[in-house]
Amino acid sequence: MRKHIDPYVIARMRSLELKARTVVDGFLVGIHKSPYHGFSQEFVEHRQYDPSDDPRYIDWKVYGRTDRFYLKQFEEERNLRAYIVIDGSRSMAYKNAGVMTKWEYAAVLAASFAYLLILNKDAISLSIFDTSTRDHTPPSTTRAGLSRVFDALEASSPNGKTKIAKAIEELSSKAKRRAFILVLSDLFDNMDSTLRSLINLHARGNEVVVVQILDKAERDFPFKGSLRLYDMETRDEILVDANTMRDKYRENMDTFVSSIRRELWRNNIDYITVDTDAPIERVLYFILKREKV
Repeated sequence: MRKHIDPYVIARMRSLELKARTVVDGFLVGIHKSPYHGFSQEFVEHRQYDPSDDPRYIDWKVYGRTDRFYLKQFEEERNLRAYIVIDGSRSMAYKNAGVMTKWEYAAVLAASFAYLLILNKDAISLSIFDTSTRDHTPPSTTRAGLSRVFDALEASSPNGKTKIAKAIEELSSKAKRRAFILVLSDLFDNMDSTLRSLINLHARGNEVVVVQILDKAERDFPFKGSLRLYDMETRDEILVDANTMRDKYRENMDTFVSSIRRELWRNNIDYITVDTDAPIERVLYFILKREKV
């Protein structure tokens, strides 16, 4: 099995563009083929099968009706638009167990995805939000557009509170036509309004993929003894005994994550939760292929 690139190696690189190139190069080496079949193509018609054709594209339903082999033919959607919506709120600055903050991890993932799509001549757009969208780069298929995405990510830092639903509503007003939308966030916001906004976005005909990014410590709560916890967005503080609250915390976090997963999957929205020590190429593969990683 091919080894993935250690996120620690990525974290030590200075340039975001270099990080993205490294991730994409590793991703392409790992799959040994184009990741785009079925992502930026749509079905057009059937044609009769030839022995030189790839049998993977045989339409078996047609075979069952006609007893003859026919292939599905595809046509590229030259104007595919992909929107990256990335959470830039203060909670994304958290780092404990991972080698990167949640924001740094999300930024590298966003840059890698954008770089990969530009290679395929697809249009890419970026929106960074906290309580509202604070930076937006319009869709572009050019290297100049990719540079604007890199610049926006490098110039930004996590700050402010979170209102995911508002950011999704603002994106809906920009995405006038069917689009592929990638949401990168820890999803630390009102769960009901967040889910409602994502489900509505999908109901408008968009393909939506949600990647929930967490630090492993946020899931495991490995702390011991008395400690002071504070909310990174509200600055509220509380003194707790970690030993007595660990089990309840883990139960609540598991409920939070599983509830989001259940509702998104129930509404045919692709979702994955990852820790910041997960190889980024694996997450990139999930985004493009929506298969288990």
